Amino acid sequence: MEQQQTILVVDDDNGLQELVRVRLEQEGYRVLQTISGYEAITMVRQQRPDLVILDIMLPDLDGLTVCQRVREFATTPILMLTAKTMSQDIITGLDQGADDYLTKPFNYDELLARMRALLRRVPPVNRLLTAGNGVLSIDQRKREVRVRGELIDLTPTEYQLLQVLAEQVGAVVTHEQLLRAVWGNEQARDNDYLKVYIWHLRRKIELDPRQPQLLLTEWGVGYRLVP
Repeated sequence: MEQQQTILVVDDDNGLQELVRVRLEQEGYRVLQTISGYEAITMVRQQRPDLVILDIMLPDLDGLTVCQRVREFATTPILMLTAKTMSQDIITGLDQGADDYLTKPFNYDELLARMRALLRRVPPVNRLLTAGNGVLSIDQRKREVRVRGELIDLTPTEYQLLQVLAEQVGAVVTHEQLLRAVWGNEQARDNDYLKVYIWHLRRKIELDPRQPQLLLTEWGVGYRLVP
């Protein structure tokens, strides 16, 4: 049975929120909602929706900034909504990492068509993630981590940290990117705080945490998982 896809709708127009929710649920989607830009970032980080419908004008943090923050830790498709028709707003949104845009008022059939196109274009959020030539695997649907075939028990923070690294396997993820992705980093945290979690994570996934083979340190920059 195909898993129900989750859509996060971020807009401070309650009427539009309700109309979009009803229409999406009729189409078989699971819908999450918020009017807050800050909460939207947290929801993407924790709930891992398959797609985000994001208005530019929000009461706390504007949608362009939300888009930029989300792009620091996730490749989730983002469809921007705006009441503005100025080309510069559209260009800025795309530059910040948005995948597509619609101007208000919009046709709901067009919204659905744009959504389906984006969902086809981007690999499923719940795809299997692997590292170390298959030594490590993350089943995002079950939230299960296996190392050399054995199920590993991770805390929610350890799991989220490993997931962020695995989503960019082979690439160096900076200290700042990891802190923002896992903890939000609204307030600066010392890199030593991150090192503690990396050490605990290595104790669970490495044969010898003092000589890591899977989770490597890029000194002064960040960490990376071996592909």
